[in-house]
Amino acid sequence: MTISLSKLELQWHACKKQNPLLIPKLAEMALELKSLGHNRYSINGLFEALRWETRHSTGDFGLKVNNNHRAYAAREVMNSYPELEGFFALREQKPRLNNWGQIH
Repeated sequence: MTISLSKLELQWHACKKQNPLLIPKLAEMALELKSLGHNRYSINGLFEALRWETRHSTGDFGLKVNNNHRAYAAREVMNSYPELEGFFALREQKPRLNNWGQIH
């Protein structure tokens, strides 16, 4: 069975390739929050904080990451860093024919 990726998933993989420090940096921020006693946090908040932090190094408004990638980033951070399992609230990912790319 061949699994086809949605346009959004393909864009997410391209985004990660362009920004190899994205997942480690998000994880670093989440781990810091967890060490301060937070059991849950918003991936949205981390995206915006990361944009703010990177605005000087990029010379403009910061990290260029599509907001549509937030759910993928949250899942990948939690999958890559088991100590962050359940740290971000996720909506159920509903399947489409041969594709799990649509999130509701």
